[in-house]
Amino acid sequence: MYYEVHGGGAQTLVMIRGLGSNLTAWYEQTPVFAKQFRTVVFDNRGAGRTDKPDAPYSIAQMAADTKGLMDALGIQRAALLGISMGGMIAQELAINYPERLKCLLLGCTTSGGREAVPAAREILAAVTAGANAPVEQQKLQLKAVLSDDTIERRPEVVAKHQRIRELYPIPPFAFLRQVQAITQHDTSGRLGTIKTPTLVMTGREDRLVPPANSKMIAARIRGARLLEMAGGHLFFTEHPEQFNSAVIDFVNKHPN
Repeated sequence: MYYEVHGGGAQTLVMIRGLGSNLTAWYEQTPVFAKQFRTVVFDNRGAGRTDKPDAPYSIAQMAADTKGLMDALGIQRAALLGISMGGMIAQELAINYPERLKCLLLGCTTSGGREAVPAAREILAAVTAGANAPVEQQKLQLKAVLSDDTIERRPEVVAKHQRIRELYPIPPFAFLRQVQAITQHDTSGRLGTIKTPTLVMTGREDRLVPPANSKMIAARIRGARLLEMAGGHLFFTEHPEQFNSAVIDFVNKHPN
């Protein structure tokens, strides 16, 4: 399991990436958070520089991977941030290992289950096509994760996103294993067991994991706070200042 530790603050923040992604994609977050916290980033099973077994994956299994990394690093309790698939992993970790968390931060994610609000069929098809997508689907892949404003008016943001995404690309078989894990994810009936202080965040223009999913999660976790921001699925990349500020503030409010 490939990981990096940045910074050395009194608080520890563990961050979990999403489908097909690796730790390099935290480029707008890691340098900022490392000034405040001991910041742990890693590549999920199948992605980046972590091992890629060609066997079934599950979200609960990847939550156990995360706990195992925390054990190996001697981290007893930490703030946990998960986005997209990483948010699914974070939910399972909060449910199964609540004693390990000081607070929980979820971004652009879903609890799965029958009531989950899916993306449009063409968006899902484009994203699950992965690196082998034809040109038209590649355009839809961009629309799946970035807002129209960013795509049309901020070419530098788009270019950096695409450049970073090419680092340590996930093999097609491992990408499919992660997709299969996502399709089986369902914490909808167990969210009420989470007692950890929770912040749920979403981009208002998220076409991949519609904001309604974040609203449902926030409604089912007692005391959870919902924060909607400008941007698409990768709202934290499009508008990092607001996202980073919200994360830093929430983590600092829950030191114990």
